[in-house]
Amino acid sequence: MRVSRDGGKTYPHKWVRELNAEKLLPMPAAVHLHDKHGCGRVLVLDLDQAAGTVADDYTSLTHTLDSLGAMWFADASPSGGRHIYIPLTDAVSHTVLADVARRLATLYPSIDPSPHYSADTGCIRPPGSVWKRGGHQRLITDLKDAIAATAICNPNHVLDSLVADVPPQPLPSAEPSIDVDVSAYVPEGNSHLSPRLATIARTGLYDTNRYSSPSEARQAVITGAVRAGLPQLDVIRRIETGIWPGLAAMYRRYATGQRKALGRDWAKARTWLSQQGSKSVQSGTTSPQVTGGRLPTPSTHMALRRIERHLTHTEPPAMDSSTRKRRYLLRALLAAAHQEGSLTVARGCRSLAIASGIDHTKIPATLNALCAEPHPLVRRIQDAQGKNAAVYELLAPDESTPDESPWAKGLPVEAVRPVFRILGLTAADVYETLELYPGLTGRGLARATGHSPTTVLDALALLHSHGLITAKTSGGNTVWSVTSSQMLVDAADRLGATAIVAALILRYRTERLAWWAWLAEQARRRQTEYISHNDLPPPLWEPHGYAA
Repeated sequence: MRVSRDGGKTYPHKWVRELNAEKLLPMPAAVHLHDKHGCGRVLVLDLDQAAGTVADDYTSLTHTLDSLGAMWFADASPSGGRHIYIPLTDAVSHTVLADVARRLATLYPSIDPSPHYSADTGCIRPPGSVWKRGGHQRLITDLKDAIAATAICNPNHVLDSLVADVPPQPLPSAEPSIDVDVSAYVPEGNSHLSPRLATIARTGLYDTNRYSSPSEARQAVITGAVRAGLPQLDVIRRIETGIWPGLAAMYRRYATGQRKALGRDWAKARTWLSQQGSKSVQSGTTSPQVTGGRLPTPSTHMALRRIERHLTHTEPPAMDSSTRKRRYLLRALLAAAHQEGSLTVARGCRSLAIASGIDHTKIPATLNALCAEPHPLVRRIQDAQGKNAAVYELLAPDESTPDESPWAKGLPVEAVRPVFRILGLTAADVYETLELYPGLTGRGLARATGHSPTTVLDALALLHSHGLITAKTSGGNTVWSVTSSQMLVDAADRLGATAIVAALILRYRTERLAWWAWLAEQARRRQTEYISHNDLPPPLWEPHGYAA
């Protein structure tokens, strides 16, 4: 289920947690309608008070269901809206459920079919959920009848009977928008789909002006995966583990032959790309790659480790906004220095924004503040000029004590990773602390991070719900450790963070090209002005024009 932390306005993907059947939550909650394969075993008809006459539609709908001998139950919200639940014996694709809801909406105007549209985000508030203006979603069917409906269920052909006389409706055109705010995060992994295709793979929504059928949209995703250099087994893993439920639903009709069908699509994509003369792997900022760079010399390596140790022992546990910006910008510079194998780093504001999670317009001021500190760890040694970014040098503190930084154990220094674009920086703080010091309790984490115990417990529940950390009992206490790094990548894909980063990189690339074009235009104008405002040399005279 998803919980709402803003009183029922939104149910963000990051607040997913296990359904608790023992007690009601003090906040609104919504349950997922579809499983990790993009399929559902219940058709939910959402009757919205603002869209039509709920009472009339409810009476007519339930009469139809009873005449078909269907098993159902219903609940009502304090606003007057109602939900009708029709359990099914077998799971069907969310597109089938959406089609039935969409066709019924032509007969009953109060039906909102959108909860079934997205394989990834489709949710509904069930009986018992807190309503945003007070009260609860209340079961209005007799409890025994509701239990019987969920136990017996309906044969799937009841869906066909419901819409037997209703013509098919066109699919809703949905070019999923990527919310590209300026909080950017460095991408992980070797290759990525474009933001548009990744969103189709997650939600199953696509632009019907671009693709005329789910099969075409599915083939576009597979072609994009081949072009991006994703291994076929990695695509299969994402389908079968629920990272891409939208794509999984598109293969649902093949039942046990899903892998064979995907293999056919894969071969078709490779053939088409070879005919187009495309490379098998994208390059450039649209499919970012993290490279190893040059290995630093021993002296450079030790200097970087001294800076890391200094930060570990001098950063305050509790951070305000400016201190947090300082922390992650320094981390971004350190990561770049390790990659370059040098204490000098030349990175533009947008590149540092991608690594640090800071708005690129705030980077210059934060860099200036770092350079102006009484004992700076960074200094500017060359200003930006034209296309070339400013050059900064990292300054190691003069320390003679042994390097005891946890980073010295061989763990790479990290800025902000994509998944925390969604989960937040508090979760990043807790996760990173567990990376360096595994086996801490909740109270130990509160002391290490400077966050309150309640805040840490919320972050632990959030990280655990997405499989990023694991718990075990030691000495009567619950201790926490991180899971594999692959889980970070999977969670970023599942939550859409990777697509957001890729979209942001595309946006920055466009802005950078515009800046370069402006520089070229200014250079051309300066050259033109120089020629027009200076005396030109005298014209060449023909030989016969000279005096004898």
